[in-house]
Amino acid sequence: MKIATDTWMLRPQPIDTVFSTVREAGFEYLELSPRPDVMPSYGGRRASKTKIAEIAEASKTHGVEIASIFIEQAWGSSEENIRQAAVGYWKQTIQLAVDLGCDRINSEFTGHPAAPQAGEAAMRRSLEEVLPLAESEGITLALEPHPGDWVESGIEAVNFIRGLQSDHVTYLHCVPHTYYLTGVEDERGHLEGVNRDIITYAGHTMEHVHLADTLLPGRTFLNPSSPGVRNHQHLDIGQGDIDWDEVFAALREVGFDGIVSVAVFRHESRVKDSLTHNRRIIRERLEGGGDQ
Repeated sequence: MKIATDTWMLRPQPIDTVFSTVREAGFEYLELSPRPDVMPSYGGRRASKTKIAEIAEASKTHGVEIASIFIEQAWGSSEENIRQAAVGYWKQTIQLAVDLGCDRINSEFTGHPAAPQAGEAAMRRSLEEVLPLAESEGITLALEPHPGDWVESGIEAVNFIRGLQSDHVTYLHCVPHTYYLTGVEDERGHLEGVNRDIITYAGHTMEHVHLADTLLPGRTFLNPSSPGVRNHQHLDIGQGDIDWDEVFAALREVGFDGIVSVAVFRHESRVKDSLTHNRRIIRERLEGGGDQ
């Protein structure tokens, strides 16, 4: 199993600082998330040959491997011009992964929960163009249902992925999305068993897990309120309402041996402390060890 961290909180920092901070926090792997000088969200590639060389040098110098690249592209959009642009950006990201020596790209379904049929149709058209290139380059796509996507249910996402019948598309389970992974919008307490049920159901289809805490939707206050908002957070483990005993027990039960990534976005003022805290807990709960 690889323990990695998302780099979103470090996106304003120079590349060398990103890798050095991740290493100082005790990680040997990172998930390269969207940043304006490499691959921004919903946009095309920015990374030049010089930037690729800079990333490679930082990776080698600090001993931190890029385990995955995370992108956000609207390939499930029902607006055809936007969907076509997203397909082009996806192809650019596959080439970026090849250039960086990374064999995994993580992403979301996009689309809109009010129009699941349109979202699925658009995404299938996009996959018809993107997936052959990913397969030919040996790139695996790990997909997570995000609150607000055309599919929000973890079970439905797993079923969709299995139906593609490709060894190069897998399920990414994002724990801070727990309160939306059932496809139910109400606030039914702690929704006990959600993570266990989805993790067990996903089994070997699941090769990547994002770990962060979140509050029950009813525990946050929106002013002005906005109906339909999929309100969730990405907090340090232990700061929210997630049942972590359930999460870690389920991962152990299925013998999970893929990638677990810290996916905390909230603590940019104390990034290293946040990363160190979450890495320690993951090692203690999944590997049975403390800091070395």
